[in-house]
Order: sequence, then structure tokens, then C-alpha cells
Amino acid sequence: MRGMLAAWTTLLGVGVSGLAFAEARMIDFEQPHKPHRYIVRLKDDINTARSLFRAAGVIPVHSFSSFHAYVVETDKSTEADALKALRQNPAVAYIQANRIFKISKIPNDPSYGSQYHHKNIASTNAWEVNTGSKEVVVAVLDTGVNYNHPDLIDNYWTNPGESGLDENRQDKRSNGIDDDQNGYVDDFRGWNFVKNTNDPMDDHGHGTHCAGVIGAKGNNGVNVVGVNWDVSIVGLKFVDGQTGEGDMEGALKAIEYANKMGIPITSNSWGGQVDDTYDPNEPDALKELIALAGEQGFLFVAAAGNDGSNNDKLATLPASYDLDNIISVAATGSNDKLAFYSSYGPTTVDVAAPGSSVLSTWLNKGTQKLSGTSMAAPVVAGAAALLKAAHPEWTGKDIKARLLETVDPVSSLKSRVLSGGRLNVGRALAD
Repeated sequence: MRGMLAAWTTLLGVGVSGLAFAEARMIDFEQPHKPHRYIVRLKDDINTARSLFRAAGVIPVHSFSSFHAYVVETDKSTEADALKALRQNPAVAYIQANRIFKISKIPNDPSYGSQYHHKNIASTNAWEVNTGSKEVVVAVLDTGVNYNHPDLIDNYWTNPGESGLDENRQDKRSNGIDDDQNGYVDDFRGWNFVKNTNDPMDDHGHGTHCAGVIGAKGNNGVNVVGVNWDVSIVGLKFVDGQTGEGDMEGALKAIEYANKMGIPITSNSWGGQVDDTYDPNEPDALKELIALAGEQGFLFVAAAGNDGSNNDKLATLPASYDLDNIISVAATGSNDKLAFYSSYGPTTVDVAAPGSSVLSTWLNKGTQKLSGTSMAAPVVAGAAALLKAAHPEWTGKDIKARLLETVDPVSSLKSRVLSGGRLNVGRALAD
């Protein structure tokens, strides 16, 4: 159980010999996490949540509508007793710590030139077939998106249910009403899950960079071009740009939002490496929601991580979850070799894509070169969006299969990623 048993038996005042098999599992408590807020997953047949939480001395502050889970808040002085009460309640399936996730680190590797990645993945061949569509929405779960950037403003999404005029002739974007009844008021341009507002403006740059890789407006004479010339990008901000950290609660809310809104592709350049006590068979709220996205036909593109290690041996989450709607992405340089920082895994990492010294949009009106699997993941998300534009009926699993079967085989990647190659979006579109 990820090592949490030894770490928490002392705190909770329960000896190992006193544990009962019916007790709820404690997940992720050995990982860095935020105190006093936890995800509590109740068993599906339980309908007494309010009294259960009252008896345990916790306050439910958020309920997830897509599965029977809650975010609960504890008092600092009674936290251990509250967790113990929840753990011993037979109605509780598991308690998951509000784990902290980080955007990937940015190593100082050499620059290979302006947007070399388009040449490597044969973007021009793809563009002869399709340059994208505004009908395809891609959510960037990150530090937000600079939606005013001149290369992104024309490709930024507007929520159709929160735009136009309401029955009182008021602007739905600012009328203070949840017009589309999705639980978020005036979310006409996405949501900020850090501050719980409708403004997902980027305060770091990382999310804006990823957005530009996916869909900086093409053929407009401004700055750079994304893998898509036309697409609809929405920022779902759950990472605080000042700290570079987001938590489990924010990630869950962002993924659930994307699922509710029917967003077919999400780009996820964040995650965290587990330790050697990780058990992939344990229940996990994050895995549950990503699996639900898969059931809806949605694709979850995830950065493999920048630890330079084998994810088959030491997982990086969420990229390493064994779900067929996740495509895990390693990073290469302009020479098509695996980047020194990139995590890999012949069974857990699916494909490689350019990630070193990738030029894309930045804060204000600028551009910036960044390196990491954080850059490789949106290259693949952009390719997925092109395929979705060409084949609207395809599910995320269909898109994933197509991208993996049309890679350029690279000998140095044969034993590093499942597909044995680097993305070739031109072949994926043209063949």
C-alpha cells in the first residue's frame, strides 16, 4: 500500500496488530501532500455521506459528480482522530492524500533551432491533408494559458453554454449564473482551480508554452505555428504558477471538468514519481477519473517525466497508469535520440516526440525555448487533435493506436518505448 501503513500507524494511534481487514485503505500518504484536505471515496451503495462525515468530525467541501468521492477538510487538532474514524468506517472504500504534483523540471540542454520539431515529425506532410479544426477542443491542464497571446487568441476556446445573451438580455459570460449547469459560474474560457475563479490566465509560462505547441495559430504571420493551425484550446489551471505545484484535488476537479464538457483530448505535462512501495493494483481516485474519460472515448496525453529513469521499474503518475486511453510520451532531441533527462519504459511509455529546445508561445507576446517531456506531450496532443479533426468519429483509443502504428522506427528507441519510435504525424494523416 505504497508504504503508508508504517508511516501512519503511529500517527493514528493504531498498532499493526489491531488492524482489521475491513478498514479503508490509505493512499498516497507517504508522498508529499497538502494537510487537512483529503479525498474520501465512499462505496457506491452508500447514501449516508452527510451523517458519516459529521460523525467523523470532517467537513465535506466538494463532491465529485462522476464518482462517489468527496474532498473533506479536517481540523488540525483533531485530524488524526478524524482520519482514524473514516478509516474504520465500513462505508469508506479508501482515503487518498491530497498529493502534490509538479510541472516537469526544465533542464539546460542545447538549442537545436527554431521549431525543428515540425521537420522531425513531418508536420508539413500532415498539413497537406489537414491543418486542424476549431471543432476539436484540447484542454491544457497546467499553469493556465495566456489566452491574450497574439498567436493563441484566435484559437482559444469559448464555452458555448456561457456565451451570448441570457433570457434577460444579460451577457452570459458575466451574469453570475451557471447557465450551462456544469457547476461553474461564468466559465466561458475554462476555470482556475487554484483560486476557484473563471480566469485561467497563466502566471508562469509553462501552460502557455504547451498550448502554443498544440495550436499556435498558423499562417497568420505572427511568431510561431502549432501542430494545428486551427483548434480550440482551453486552459484548466490547477498548477500554481508561483510555486510550480498543483495538488490531487485540483487535478481531479480539472479532469472531471474536461469529462463533463466532453473535451476529447487533454494535454498533461505534470506528474510525480512514486517510490518502490507503489502498488498499481491499489484504488486511486486519479486513475478512476482518467478511466472514466476513456469510457467516454477521450484521450489523456501525459508526459513520461524528466527523471531519466525507467518507468517500468519506478512509475511516474499519471503517465504510468495501465489505462488504454493514456498515451505516455518520452522526449527526443533534434537528432532523434532519447533526451538525457527523459524517462522511458519499454512497456509503460508509448512513444517519443521532440521535447528538447522546442520554441513556442510564452507570456505577454513572446516566445521561448523550453525542454522536457512537458514539451513532447503537447506535440503528441497536437497530433491527436489533427487526427480528431480528420476523423471526428474516432475515439481516443483509435487515435492512440494510429499514432503508435505510424511512428518512425528509431533504433535507439527500440528498447526504450513501446512503439519503438518517434511520432510521425505526417504518416499518421497521410497514409
